[in-house]
Amino acid sequence: MQSEILKEGLLEAKKAELKNYMELAYTAIRDIYEDPSLPRDVAQRRVAEAFHRMEYGSDGYFFVYDYDGLSIVHPRLSHLVGQNLWNFHDEDGKLLIQSLVQRAQEGGGYTEYRWDKPSGGESVLKLGYSIGLDEWGWMVGTGLYLDDIEQVVSQMERHMLENARQTILLMAFFTVSCLLVIAVIGLAVNLSEARVANRKLVRMAQKTFSFLEKERRRISRELHDGINQLLVSARFKLERIDDALGRGDHLDASSSLAAADRILETGIQDLRRLAYDLRPSVLDDLGLVAALESLCSGLVERKPLQLHFESNIDSRECQPVLATALYRITQESLHNIEKHAGEVRLVRVKVLRRRGWVYLEIADDGEGFAWHPERRREQDGTGMGLRNIQDRVDLLGDA
Repeated sequence: MQSEILKEGLLEAKKAELKNYMELAYTAIRDIYEDPSLPRDVAQRRVAEAFHRMEYGSDGYFFVYDYDGLSIVHPRLSHLVGQNLWNFHDEDGKLLIQSLVQRAQEGGGYTEYRWDKPSGGESVLKLGYSIGLDEWGWMVGTGLYLDDIEQVVSQMERHMLENARQTILLMAFFTVSCLLVIAVIGLAVNLSEARVANRKLVRMAQKTFSFLEKERRRISRELHDGINQLLVSARFKLERIDDALGRGDHLDASSSLAAADRILETGIQDLRRLAYDLRPSVLDDLGLVAALESLCSGLVERKPLQLHFESNIDSRECQPVLATALYRITQESLHNIEKHAGEVRLVRVKVLRRRGWVYLEIADDGEGFAWHPERRREQDGTGMGLRNIQDRVDLLGDA
């Protein structure tokens, strides 16, 4: 699925590149073509010479045929000039010149065909783009070879497989390391304390793996319900573009392209948000205080309220485990305020160090709720946010 989407994206990039080359080429000969003072034979000779000299990259050139299939310009296969190739077939049986002329007469368009690659010497798939010089009955075309797209896709698939293998090895190493740490701690304590410690370690391990499982489920939902659906929608739009171009409906193609661009932009934003949720870069780059300020600023941008942030913490002295826990607890608390506190006007966030202890206080003037310990919800019920906060505090231990 991902490789197909990448392939389609690269193909669209090739199409845009081809169209840009053609626009540049037409700009170069437009003054000659549109000059009514020049005799036609003089203008045609100058334009043909200009196209003969135009090249880009190692295999990029322009060719010219008239609307009856007569070859006028071909820099790489000069022996074809003067021949009529109206009935020429490529290796797949496509009437190549007729297809290129038809796209040109329709106002410009793309044609896929097979052609010998000058630098490689073998026949490969090529994407052509042709326009018409209708006053002269000429078709001007150029093309890009598509074999490099398959190479890029293959490299991406190999890279994905290698990343997956490394991730599995890393997870296995992490799991084994955790088990070894638990075993060493269990052996280090005496028998009476070992029973208590083991029970606590088991609970901590269960909570740790519970966190991992919850995070996996959340990421799975995000990918399936969000990003995957956006990519599918983008693919449908690209298919519609192809259909519209085939019908010559450039207005529909342009509209579908704009819609696909908006869908992909939304997908990029979702990916960025998902990556930020997994591990906010600001926490590593600028430290805890800057990361918390970023969370607070995000809430203020999304919800009309006042937020007072206070901290005397030195981010450089804060242990990574503690910094991550404080960040996640603040993130969950602000999420609860945004989602459940109703009409909030004021929020206060304090992170203070006093006599070797770190105090985190988050308060708001929202609706609130009544807390009844005897009516705590079951593990699979609602109220997961508060339980996550409690679990994170428990997992800190003496950190």
